[in-house]
Amino acid sequence: MAKLVEYDISNVEASGGGGSEEPKPAVYPAVIRVCERRTEKADGTPIDDLRVALDLGGDYRWLWTYIGFAQASEWKLAEFIRALDLKETGKFDPDKMVGKMLRVKVNPGTYEGAYRADAGRLMKALKGDELAEASENGAEPAAEADDEEPQASADGEFEPSREGSEDVGSYDEWDDDDLEAEVSDRELTVPGGRGKKRDKWIKALRDDDSAAIAEPGDDDFEGDADAEASAEDDYDTWEVTELEKEIKDRELELPKKPRGQGAKARYSEALITALREDDEANPFED
Repeated sequence: MAKLVEYDISNVEASGGGGSEEPKPAVYPAVIRVCERRTEKADGTPIDDLRVALDLGGDYRWLWTYIGFAQASEWKLAEFIRALDLKETGKFDPDKMVGKMLRVKVNPGTYEGAYRADAGRLMKALKGDELAEASENGAEPAAEADDEEPQASADGEFEPSREGSEDVGSYDEWDDDDLEAEVSDRELTVPGGRGKKRDKWIKALRDDDSAAIAEPGDDDFEGDADAEASAEDDYDTWEVTELEKEIKDRELELPKKPRGQGAKARYSEALITALREDDEANPFED
C-alpha cells in the first residue's frame, strides 16, 4: 500500500493574480485588486483585519498585505488611510477601495531559502502613476517621461523609468516625516557634513535604492561598501561652479585660482578641501 503524504496548506496565500516574477526592492505604484475585511483566517482562527492584494503590473505577482484594526496595528491602518487620501476619521467600504492606486515599498524577504518580495510601507500615489493601472485591461505598463519611480517593464524586469538616471524614487515629493520614517525603517546612515536634513535623507534613500538594484553576485554589487559610501560626501562628483556656490552660500573664503597646467583640477581639489574642513568643523545642521 502506498504511503500517504500529509499536508496542510490552509494558511498558504494563493497568488490571486498577476505573474510569477518577484519585484526587486524599491518603491512602486500599485493598484488594489483585493480589499476585504476578515473575521477569521482560513483555518478558523479569529482575526480582525483587512486582506489587501496589490498589483504592481507587468509580470509581477500580486503582493499581499494585512492591516489589523487592533491598537497595536494602528500605525499600519493610518498608513493605508493616508495612502488613499481618506479623512483622518470616518468610514470606508473595502469593496470601493478596489481599483484605487497607491505606492508600496517593496522589501526584500525570503521563502524556503529563495528571494521573495514583501509589501512594506504604503504611500500616496503620485501624479503620473499609471503603471499598475494600465495592466488592468491587459495593456503593457508604460513609464511616464517625467516619472522617476522604478518601473516594471512588460517582461517583468526592473528598470528605472529614466534611462541612465541615478535617481531611483521620486523622494523630492515626499513629506519630511515620510522621508525620516523611511530612513529609520531601513536603518540607513545619513550622510555627514553640513546641509539640510531633507537633502541628506533623500541622498541616503537613493543610494540605498541604487545598491538594491544590484543583487549579490553581480559585478557591480559592493555590499557594505555602498552603505559606507552613503555616509560620505560626494563633492568629487560636483562641478566647479557647484562647489563655488556652496562655499559662497556658507560664507566661506574662496581659494585663489591657480594657474598653469592642471589648474582646474587643483582648484577643484582646493574647493573640496575647504568644504570638507568646514564639514568637520561644523557637523550636521538643518
